[in-house]
Amino acid sequence: MQKIKIGITGTHGTGKTSLAHSLVGHLKELGFNAGYIREFVRDCPLPVGTEKENSIPAQAWILCRQLIEELEAVHKYDILVCDRTVIDNYAYFLWNLRVGRPASEELQKIAASILDSWAHTYDFIIKLPITIQLSVDGFRSTDAQWQREIDSIITELLAAKNVKHNTIRIAPNSTRVIDILKILKLMPLEQQALQIEQDKLV
Repeated sequence: MQKIKIGITGTHGTGKTSLAHSLVGHLKELGFNAGYIREFVRDCPLPVGTEKENSIPAQAWILCRQLIEELEAVHKYDILVCDRTVIDNYAYFLWNLRVGRPASEELQKIAASILDSWAHTYDFIIKLPITIQLSVDGFRSTDAQWQREIDSIITELLAAKNVKHNTIRIAPNSTRVIDILKILKLMPLEQQALQIEQDKLV
């Protein structure tokens, strides 16, 4: 089969990781050689995680790490699911610039070039809306305003770069996985028939 790369994008705290795990697990159950790229924010050796600790160097590190991991993994699997994309990673980089944090012209050009060159390499991009209250985990910011600002920048970048994407409705992961399988046109016929009957009842 033709290889497929799926990017799950959205601001922090929208359920990207849990959905990515659910999707990969379901694809494997269907017999696909599916793989997963996790997010790398917690691996970053530089301060990151909240709007106060976030920085240009940290976001540049995360952006480049995303690119490297995708390059390595895309050849291993028929279907690759990416928890985050270069688009949302660049959104945090851009947010830092907009609040006045300094970055060299060279670094800005490199980051923008990665976005321009890589944003269209995903066969499907799934955007998750803000759905749940941010929880305290000792790492991620709980500032809802910052969450909304990043979400707005991601939406802006998708439009500015003319990146085709699908925004998934607010629903349990089991329902979202079915929605994504429909988008991918990978839903088994028996599941399609069941879903049609369920939709009639709504």
